[in-house]
Amino acid sequence: MKDFFSKILREKPKKKEEPSALFEPKLSHLTSYDQVKRRALIGWMVSRCAAALDYDEQEREALFFIAFTAESFEQLENEVVKELLVLANSAVDWIEANAVIEEEMKAIQPLFSPKKVLARAFNEVQLDVKYDEQIDECSSVWEVYRDVIYAATHGQFLLIKKSDVMNYKSGDLLCEVDVVERHDIAKARNAAKDAFTEKGVKGSKILSYNLIISEAVTNILKHAEYGKMLVYQAGDLFYVVIEDKGPGFPLKILPKTTLMAGFSTKESLGQGFTLMMKMAEQVVLETSETGSTLILILDGKGNEMNEKHGA
Repeated sequence: MKDFFSKILREKPKKKEEPSALFEPKLSHLTSYDQVKRRALIGWMVSRCAAALDYDEQEREALFFIAFTAESFEQLENEVVKELLVLANSAVDWIEANAVIEEEMKAIQPLFSPKKVLARAFNEVQLDVKYDEQIDECSSVWEVYRDVIYAATHGQFLLIKKSDVMNYKSGDLLCEVDVVERHDIAKARNAAKDAFTEKGVKGSKILSYNLIISEAVTNILKHAEYGKMLVYQAGDLFYVVIEDKGPGFPLKILPKTTLMAGFSTKESLGQGFTLMMKMAEQVVLETSETGSTLILILDGKGNEMNEKHGA
Protein backbone atom coordinates (compact mmCIF):
# COMPACT_ATOMS: atom_id res chain seq x y z
CA MET A 1 0.00 0.00 0.00
CA LYS A 2 2.77 2.46 0.97
CA ASP A 3 4.62 1.60 -2.25
CA PHE A 4 1.46 2.33 -4.24
CA PHE A 5 1.08 5.83 -2.75
CA SER A 6 4.82 6.54 -2.99
CA LYS A 7 4.80 5.71 -6.68
CA ILE A 8 1.97 8.21 -7.30
CA LEU A 9 3.61 10.97 -5.28
CA ARG A 10 7.04 10.46 -6.89
CA GLU A 11 5.76 10.62 -10.48
CA LYS A 12 7.57 13.38 -12.40
CA PRO A 13 6.69 15.05 -15.69
CA LYS A 14 8.51 13.71 -18.71
CA LYS A 15 11.36 15.65 -20.33
CA LYS A 16 10.67 18.74 -22.40
CA GLU A 17 11.78 17.04 -25.57
CA GLU A 18 8.52 15.04 -25.39
CA PRO A 19 5.94 17.86 -25.56
CA SER A 20 3.06 15.61 -26.63
CA ALA A 21 3.50 13.43 -23.52
CA LEU A 22 4.05 16.42 -21.22
CA PHE A 23 0.82 18.13 -22.21
CA GLU A 24 -1.32 15.05 -22.50
CA PRO A 25 -4.44 15.96 -20.47
CA LYS A 26 -4.84 14.01 -17.26
CA LEU A 27 -8.47 15.05 -16.75
CA SER A 28 -9.86 14.70 -20.26
CA HIS A 29 -12.46 12.23 -18.96
CA LEU A 30 -14.08 15.02 -16.92
CA THR A 31 -16.15 16.83 -19.52
CA SER A 32 -18.57 18.89 -17.40
CA TYR A 33 -18.70 21.03 -14.29
CA ASP A 34 -20.97 18.46 -12.59
CA GLN A 35 -18.42 15.70 -13.16
CA VAL A 36 -15.62 17.83 -11.70
CA LYS A 37 -17.80 18.75 -8.70
CA ARG A 38 -18.66 15.08 -8.11
CA ARG A 39 -15.02 14.00 -8.26
CA ALA A 40 -14.12 16.77 -5.81
CA LEU A 41 -16.71 15.46 -3.36
CA ILE A 42 -15.46 11.88 -3.83
CA GLY A 43 -11.91 13.08 -3.22
CA TRP A 44 -12.91 14.98 -0.10
CA MET A 45 -14.90 12.00 1.16
CA VAL A 46 -12.16 9.42 0.56
CA SER A 47 -9.67 11.77 2.19
CA ARG A 48 -11.89 11.98 5.30
CA CYS A 49 -12.16 8.19 5.34
CA ALA A 50 -8.40 7.92 5.08
CA ALA A 51 -7.96 10.31 8.01
CA ALA A 52 -10.37 8.23 10.09
CA LEU A 53 -8.33 5.15 9.14
CA ASP A 54 -5.09 6.86 10.30
CA TYR A 55 -3.53 7.23 6.85
CA ASP A 56 -0.75 9.85 6.79
CA GLU A 57 -1.05 13.19 4.99
CA GLN A 58 0.76 12.04 1.84
CA GLU A 59 -1.53 9.03 1.50
CA ARG A 60 -4.62 11.21 1.90
CA GLU A 61 -3.34 13.61 -0.76
CA ALA A 62 -2.65 10.69 -3.10
CA LEU A 63 -6.22 9.41 -2.69
CA PHE A 64 -7.60 12.87 -3.42
CA PHE A 65 -5.43 13.00 -6.56
CA ILE A 66 -6.61 9.56 -7.73
CA ALA A 67 -10.24 10.63 -7.24
CA PHE A 68 -9.73 13.13 -10.06
CA THR A 69 -7.34 11.31 -12.37
CA ALA A 70 -8.74 7.76 -12.42
CA GLU A 71 -11.04 7.26 -15.40
CA SER A 72 -12.67 4.25 -13.72
CA PHE A 73 -12.39 3.36 -10.04
CA GLU A 74 -13.34 -0.24 -10.82
CA GLN A 75 -10.20 -0.66 -12.91
CA LEU A 76 -7.73 0.44 -10.22
CA GLU A 77 -5.16 -2.25 -9.48
CA ASN A 78 -4.79 -1.63 -5.74
CA GLU A 79 -7.77 -3.36 -4.09
CA VAL A 80 -7.72 -1.22 -0.92
CA VAL A 81 -7.75 2.04 -2.87
CA LYS A 82 -10.36 0.71 -5.29
CA GLU A 83 -12.70 -0.25 -2.44
CA LEU A 84 -12.42 3.18 -0.79
CA LEU A 85 -13.10 5.07 -4.02
CA VAL A 86 -15.96 2.82 -5.14
CA LEU A 87 -17.65 3.20 -1.75
CA ALA A 88 -17.07 6.97 -1.73
CA ASN A 89 -18.63 7.13 -5.19
CA SER A 90 -21.71 5.27 -3.88
CA ALA A 91 -21.83 7.53 -0.82
CA VAL A 92 -22.13 10.60 -3.08
CA ASP A 93 -25.31 9.05 -4.53
CA TRP A 94 -26.64 8.45 -1.01
CA ILE A 95 -25.93 12.03 0.02
CA GLU A 96 -27.58 13.43 -3.10
CA ALA A 97 -30.65 11.29 -2.34
CA ASN A 98 -30.68 12.38 1.34
CA ALA A 99 -30.53 8.71 2.30
CA VAL A 100 -29.82 7.31 5.77
CA ILE A 101 -26.16 6.30 5.55
CA GLU A 102 -26.48 3.52 8.15
CA GLU A 103 -29.28 1.89 6.18
CA GLU A 104 -27.34 2.01 2.92
CA MET A 105 -24.25 0.56 4.62
CA LYS A 106 -26.19 -2.51 5.78
CA ALA A 107 -25.85 -4.01 2.31
CA ILE A 108 -22.12 -3.23 2.12
CA GLN A 109 -19.41 -5.59 3.38
CA PRO A 110 -16.03 -3.83 3.04
CA LEU A 111 -13.08 -6.20 2.81
CA PHE A 112 -10.29 -3.86 3.88
CA SER A 113 -11.77 -1.11 6.09
CA PRO A 114 -14.07 -1.22 9.18
CA LYS A 115 -17.67 -0.54 8.17
CA LYS A 116 -18.39 1.63 11.23
CA VAL A 117 -15.42 3.90 10.53
CA LEU A 118 -16.50 4.42 6.91
CA ALA A 119 -20.15 5.04 7.89
CA ARG A 120 -19.07 7.65 10.44
CA ALA A 121 -16.89 9.45 7.88
CA PHE A 122 -19.70 9.38 5.28
CA ASN A 123 -22.14 10.79 7.86
CA GLU A 124 -19.76 13.65 8.70
CA VAL A 125 -19.46 14.57 5.02
CA GLN A 126 -23.24 14.34 4.59
CA LEU A 127 -23.75 16.81 7.43
CA ASP A 128 -21.20 19.21 5.97
CA VAL A 129 -22.63 19.00 2.45
CA LYS A 130 -26.22 19.51 3.57
CA TYR A 131 -25.58 22.25 6.13
CA ASP A 132 -25.93 25.23 3.80
CA GLU A 133 -28.15 23.71 1.13
CA GLN A 134 -31.57 25.17 0.50
CA ILE A 135 -33.93 22.18 0.55
CA ASP A 136 -37.64 22.23 -0.20
CA GLU A 137 -39.45 22.86 3.10
CA CYS A 138 -41.76 19.83 2.98
CA SER A 139 -38.90 17.52 2.06
CA SER A 140 -36.76 19.02 4.82
CA VAL A 141 -39.46 18.50 7.46
CA TRP A 142 -39.96 14.89 6.34
CA GLU A 143 -36.23 14.24 6.64
CA VAL A 144 -36.14 15.69 10.17
CA TYR A 145 -38.99 13.40 11.24
CA ARG A 146 -37.28 10.41 9.59
CA ASP A 147 -33.91 11.08 11.21
CA VAL A 148 -35.27 11.84 14.70
CA ILE A 149 -37.52 8.75 14.78
CA TYR A 150 -34.72 6.55 13.41
CA ALA A 151 -32.30 7.80 16.09
CA ALA A 152 -34.83 7.63 18.93
CA THR A 153 -35.77 4.03 18.09
CA HIS A 154 -32.12 3.00 17.62
CA GLY A 155 -32.77 2.18 13.99
CA GLN A 156 -35.87 0.08 14.70
CA PHE A 157 -38.24 2.37 12.78
CA LEU A 158 -37.43 3.82 9.37
CA LEU A 159 -39.49 6.20 7.25
CA ILE A 160 -38.93 5.78 3.52
CA LYS A 161 -40.16 7.37 0.31
CA LYS A 162 -42.40 5.66 -2.24
CA SER A 163 -39.46 5.21 -4.61
CA ASP A 164 -37.69 3.09 -1.98
CA VAL A 165 -40.49 0.54 -1.49
CA MET A 166 -39.36 -1.71 -4.34
CA ASN A 167 -36.04 -2.28 -2.56
CA TYR A 168 -37.97 -4.38 -0.02
CA LYS A 169 -39.88 -6.42 -2.60
CA SER A 170 -36.99 -8.69 -3.42
CA GLY A 171 -36.23 -12.37 -3.05
CA ASP A 172 -38.83 -15.13 -3.27
CA LEU A 173 -42.51 -14.21 -3.02
CA LEU A 174 -43.94 -16.74 -0.55
CA CYS A 175 -47.56 -15.59 -0.46
CA GLU A 176 -49.91 -12.77 -1.44
CA VAL A 177 -53.36 -12.01 0.01
CA ASP A 178 -55.84 -9.25 -0.85
CA VAL A 179 -57.41 -7.61 2.20
CA VAL A 180 -60.89 -6.24 1.56
CA GLU A 181 -63.17 -7.74 4.22
CA ARG A 182 -62.77 -8.77 7.85
CA HIS A 183 -62.40 -12.50 7.10
CA ASP A 184 -59.32 -11.60 5.00
CA ILE A 185 -57.44 -10.89 8.25
CA ALA A 186 -57.51 -14.60 9.16
CA LYS A 187 -56.73 -15.51 5.56
CA ALA A 188 -53.61 -13.31 5.59
CA ARG A 189 -52.54 -14.60 8.99
CA ASN A 190 -52.91 -18.24 7.90
CA ALA A 191 -51.10 -17.66 4.62
CA ALA A 192 -48.16 -16.12 6.48
CA LYS A 193 -48.21 -18.95 9.04
CA ASP A 194 -48.10 -21.57 6.26
CA ALA A 195 -45.22 -19.77 4.56
CA PHE A 196 -43.19 -19.54 7.79
CA THR A 197 -43.95 -23.16 8.67
CA GLU A 198 -42.81 -24.35 5.26
CA LYS A 199 -39.54 -22.49 5.77
CA GLY A 200 -39.00 -24.18 9.13
CA VAL A 201 -39.57 -21.19 11.40
CA LYS A 202 -40.03 -22.10 15.07
CA GLY A 203 -43.58 -22.24 16.34
CA SER A 204 -42.89 -19.61 19.02
CA LYS A 205 -41.60 -17.21 16.38
CA ILE A 206 -44.60 -17.84 14.16
CA LEU A 207 -46.94 -16.88 17.02
CA SER A 208 -45.07 -13.60 17.54
CA TYR A 209 -44.90 -12.84 13.84
CA ASN A 210 -48.59 -13.55 13.31
CA LEU A 211 -49.49 -11.26 16.20
CA ILE A 212 -47.91 -8.22 14.59
CA ILE A 213 -49.08 -9.21 11.11
CA SER A 214 -52.63 -9.30 12.47
CA GLU A 215 -52.12 -5.80 13.92
CA ALA A 216 -50.89 -4.46 10.59
CA VAL A 217 -53.55 -6.15 8.45
CA THR A 218 -56.36 -5.14 10.84
CA ASN A 219 -55.25 -1.53 10.42
CA ILE A 220 -56.05 -1.75 6.70
CA LEU A 221 -59.72 -2.35 7.42
CA LYS A 222 -59.82 0.24 10.22
CA HIS A 223 -58.29 3.16 8.34
CA ALA A 224 -58.15 2.33 4.62
CA GLU A 225 -60.40 1.21 1.80
CA TYR A 226 -58.56 -2.00 0.93
CA GLY A 227 -55.06 -3.42 0.84
CA LYS A 228 -52.77 -6.35 0.29
CA MET A 229 -50.22 -8.44 2.21
CA LEU A 230 -47.15 -9.94 0.53
CA VAL A 231 -44.44 -12.04 2.18
CA TYR A 232 -40.96 -12.27 0.65
CA GLN A 233 -37.86 -14.14 1.73
CA ALA A 234 -34.39 -12.85 0.91
CA GLY A 235 -31.49 -14.65 2.56
CA ASP A 236 -32.03 -14.86 6.32
CA LEU A 237 -34.82 -12.29 6.38
CA PHE A 238 -38.55 -12.23 5.72
CA TYR A 239 -40.15 -9.05 4.38
CA VAL A 240 -43.86 -8.76 5.18
CA VAL A 241 -45.17 -5.96 2.97
CA ILE A 242 -48.60 -4.56 3.85
CA GLU A 243 -49.97 -2.03 1.36
CA ASP A 244 -53.19 -0.06 1.68
CA LYS A 245 -55.22 2.50 -0.20
CA GLY A 246 -56.22 5.08 2.40
CA PRO A 247 -55.46 8.47 3.94
CA GLY A 248 -52.03 7.51 5.26
CA PHE A 249 -50.50 8.50 8.61
CA PRO A 250 -50.20 12.23 9.39
CA LEU A 251 -46.50 13.06 9.80
CA LYS A 252 -47.07 15.02 13.01
CA ILE A 253 -48.42 12.01 14.96
CA LEU A 254 -45.64 9.59 14.00
CA PRO A 255 -43.22 10.51 16.84
CA LYS A 256 -45.86 9.82 19.51
CA THR A 257 -47.21 6.77 17.67
CA THR A 258 -43.75 5.20 17.44
CA LEU A 259 -42.23 6.36 20.73
CA MET A 260 -45.12 6.33 23.22
CA ALA A 261 -46.54 2.90 24.04
CA GLY A 262 -50.32 2.99 24.00
CA PHE A 263 -50.61 6.36 22.27
CA SER A 264 -53.70 6.18 20.09
CA THR A 265 -55.66 8.44 17.76
CA LYS A 266 -58.18 7.81 15.02
CA GLU A 267 -55.32 7.53 12.49
CA SER A 268 -52.72 5.66 14.59
CA LEU A 269 -52.08 2.02 15.41
CA GLY A 270 -52.22 2.46 19.20
CA GLN A 271 -50.00 -0.29 20.63
CA GLY A 272 -49.24 -1.49 17.09
CA PHE A 273 -45.93 0.18 16.24
CA THR A 274 -44.35 -0.37 19.66
CA LEU A 275 -45.36 -4.04 19.57
CA MET A 276 -44.01 -4.43 16.04
CA MET A 277 -40.67 -2.88 16.98
CA LYS A 278 -40.32 -5.36 19.86
CA MET A 279 -40.88 -8.40 17.66
CA ALA A 280 -39.45 -7.37 14.26
CA GLU A 281 -35.87 -6.69 13.26
CA GLN A 282 -37.07 -3.38 11.83
CA VAL A 283 -40.33 -1.63 10.95
CA VAL A 284 -40.32 0.40 7.71
CA LEU A 285 -43.09 2.82 6.69
CA GLU A 286 -43.94 4.74 3.54
CA THR A 287 -47.01 6.91 3.88
CA SER A 288 -48.81 9.63 1.94
CA GLU A 289 -52.31 10.97 1.41
CA THR A 290 -52.96 8.16 -1.11
CA GLY A 291 -52.01 5.23 1.13
CA SER A 292 -49.27 3.52 3.09
CA THR A 293 -46.85 0.64 2.81
CA LEU A 294 -45.79 -0.96 6.08
CA ILE A 295 -42.88 -3.40 5.96
CA LEU A 296 -42.03 -5.80 8.79
CA ILE A 297 -38.50 -7.15 8.50
CA LEU A 298 -38.42 -10.46 10.38
CA ASP A 299 -35.54 -12.70 11.41
CA GLY A 300 -35.39 -15.95 9.44
CA LYS A 301 -32.23 -17.32 11.07
CA GLY A 302 -32.09 -20.17 13.56
CA ASN A 303 -35.16 -21.93 12.27
CA GLU A 304 -35.99 -25.55 13.02
CA MET A 305 -34.68 -26.85 9.68
CA ASN A 306 -31.28 -25.24 10.25
CA GLU A 307 -31.11 -26.64 13.78
CA LYS A 308 -31.92 -30.17 12.56
CA HIS A 309 -29.26 -29.98 9.86
CA GLY A 310 -26.76 -28.63 12.36
CA ALA A 311 -27.50 -31.35 14.89
